[in-house]
Amino acid sequence: MSTTPKQLLSNLDLVLSGFFLCITVLVVIVNVALRYLFHGGIFWAEEVATTSFIWSVFVGSAAAYRHKMHIGIDLVSKFGPAGWRSFIAVLIDIMMLVINGYIVYLSIFFMNANKLKRTPVLDIPAFYVNLALTVGFSLMVIYALNFLYRDIRAWLSPGTSNQGLP
Repeated sequence: MSTTPKQLLSNLDLVLSGFFLCITVLVVIVNVALRYLFHGGIFWAEEVATTSFIWSVFVGSAAAYRHKMHIGIDLVSKFGPAGWRSFIAVLIDIMMLVINGYIVYLSIFFMNANKLKRTPVLDIPAFYVNLALTVGFSLMVIYALNFLYRDIRAWLSPGTSNQGLP
């Protein structure tokens, strides 16, 4: 199966999350093997594995949100009578947009507060570690805007049974 550049770009969040997860697993496995075989591991392995895991989690959570894989959000949108579901979906989209937007706003302050901090072992700027938070939640804001637009159109579109409030 071949993958086109367009497919890679449209699934960049999944590709990045998978890449960082692979790095995490690879570094941990190699470090454990080296500890057992040579009674000493790689001194930077924990920092690389932790940083990769952080990136995998935040970018992966955005990918899960894009694919509607957060079960709590999906469960709430299924409550109520059928006529209300599209309205509830719009409310959830607005709440997700506000919450994720606020977290992006806070993450920028967090990065500014730690802009001079460096990681203890590799001595790289902590900015690159903390950027995962901003990237992940910014992606969720973009996806929430997309869902909001789509759900408002579905809610207000003529010819469906979910027009307006019941």
